[in-house]
Amino acid sequence: MAASFETLKAKIAPTALHDSAAQFDRPKCHRNTRIAVIKKIMDWMYCTDWETWYNYIMWLTGAAGAGKSAIAQSIIARCLEEGLVIASFFFFRSDESRNHGKHFIATLAYQIFHSVPSTQAAILSAIDNDPLIFTKSLQRQFDALVIQPLCHFYKPLDTRDNRCRRLIVIDGLDECLDKETQKQILNMLRDAIREYRLPVIFLVASRPDHDITTVLNSKPMEGVFARLYLDSSFYPDDDIRTFLEDSFEEIQTSHPFQSHGPVWQPTPQALEYIVRKSSGQFIYAATVVRYVRSIRHLPHHRFDVVMNLRPAKGDLPFGELDALYTLILSSVADIDRVLYALSVFALRVFLYSPDISTFMSLAEGELEMLFCDMGAIVEIEHVAHVPRLHILHASLNDFLLDPERSKDFFIDNPTCRANLVTDSLSFALLGEMLLHLIST
Repeated sequence: MAASFETLKAKIAPTALHDSAAQFDRPKCHRNTRIAVIKKIMDWMYCTDWETWYNYIMWLTGAAGAGKSAIAQSIIARCLEEGLVIASFFFFRSDESRNHGKHFIATLAYQIFHSVPSTQAAILSAIDNDPLIFTKSLQRQFDALVIQPLCHFYKPLDTRDNRCRRLIVIDGLDECLDKETQKQILNMLRDAIREYRLPVIFLVASRPDHDITTVLNSKPMEGVFARLYLDSSFYPDDDIRTFLEDSFEEIQTSHPFQSHGPVWQPTPQALEYIVRKSSGQFIYAATVVRYVRSIRHLPHHRFDVVMNLRPAKGDLPFGELDALYTLILSSVADIDRVLYALSVFALRVFLYSPDISTFMSLAEGELEMLFCDMGAIVEIEHVAHVPRLHILHASLNDFLLDPERSKDFFIDNPTCRANLVTDSLSFALLGEMLLHLIST
């Protein structure tokens, strides 16, 4: 059995654990923020939310940088105190040990081994009986190392009985590079829920990527999961404002160079500018705070760079945000037409109609297809059956219009402007011709 445990330990991804040293840069929610979101999740766990009590999966989703991982960490910290979490896995695109599914099941099993001691014999026995278990399919590993051991300890319960409900957290599923693995994991959870109905629930956090959204919106998922979208209904601007006020106050009192210059305090107008630019996503505000907080620079100088009052020297203030935008745009299949559509908004081209599909001569459903891999930063809204682009990050325009930041995705160039002017004139003349025909 000792050899089996060593085999298990060798197959895990240590950096995927919630308390790994690699998680130092993934903070929990700032104090006095995300209260409503966390309450919604905890009510789901305790079956006190009538909208979600029967769902075994809670899908925490929202735009890129909305703070999903911070919420997941906060939930884990709170649930650990109450003995409710049995395992977690934090996917991360840039970490080769946790940007795939190879170590996913072993990492969950390793944590269950420690958090639910009654499963230890079953887990080790499964490895002992099949030393090649970690070469088998995810489904086979999941059944042998997670589900069956839990079945030895937990008995099937009605989902409304919260006496023994335990939580498994899967964060950043969209950061698993293999789309098929993403689908396998979701379908695997669904099948286990329907077949065994164990008192184990899953918090899955991810961006609203096309493949994940498609699986969760499929008919077999009906009644299995609840969606918790981080939108304006949770008043994120208030939370971001609180975070900024507290962070800037901390910088004012503790920064080593604060005394080497004028007393610095952002004006209410400057604070509201950053809140507005954040568009409800914490990543913009957090990036600003990290940049200003640098202990090797004067904070008021760095803040002036953020406010475009002073040129940047050396590191750029929005490097992290630029990397995020670049990553998402790099995944788009037809990037030329996507950038053209975005340029209509970024360059504020006047349209006689808000229907960008008509402006671009797109077939029905083609706009949705073009932007299907950009759900993390752009939404397609339908107003009176007319599709419209909704940019989720106000700072995306700044990125697209700055050649130093956007590089290959820069859209404010002479060719782009000329094409937009030509198409706008053609569209306007067509509109006038149609109006003339109608009036006569």
